[in-house]
Amino acid sequence: MIVAPRDDVAVHAPDPAAAEPLMSSGTPHLYAGVVEGTGVVGPFVLPGETGCAGCLHESRTDRDPTWPRLVAQWRSGRQRQVRPCDLTLATTVAGLAAAHALAFLDGRVPTTAGARWEVSLPALHWHARPVLAHPACPCAAAERGKGEHLSEDGESEETMAVQRPSAQCREAATERPAGTWRAHV
Repeated sequence: MIVAPRDDVAVHAPDPAAAEPLMSSGTPHLYAGVVEGTGVVGPFVLPGETGCAGCLHESRTDRDPTWPRLVAQWRSGRQRQVRPCDLTLATTVAGLAAAHALAFLDGRVPTTAGARWEVSLPALHWHARPVLAHPACPCAAAERGKGEHLSEDGESEETMAVQRPSAQCREAATERPAGTWRAHV
């Protein structure tokens, strides 16, 4: 499932509570959004295995203890009108989000698993920013994989946030055990 908020705060700081039904059902999901001249794709969340919106929030709180208060202030008050964004940038972000969702459906782990790709106008220079699993997050991804997506044999693999071409992505097993990931696109 692709989560594409129209609110500028939700693009930069996804609300962990909004993803709770997806997390509890084990549904993989990908965040994508555009605010004015900035586009964001990721993280692609594999519940319990990769960093999620809660991990992102906890990591930001570690760096800046006032972060929760700032986000609460931004989200309070009246609903703001959706601002216009650059059409070309929005199309680019939508295309990248679709490509990452399709890569997952084809059995690959997209490079946004454990990372957020950010791009800004006018240069369209992409940056990958890691979204590591946080030990304080209730998603428990930090306990299982120490912030990395693990292979089927339980060994650590090179993370996807190193910006290598998607053709080099590790192929996932053709069959997934019952009750694991459900893909909704």
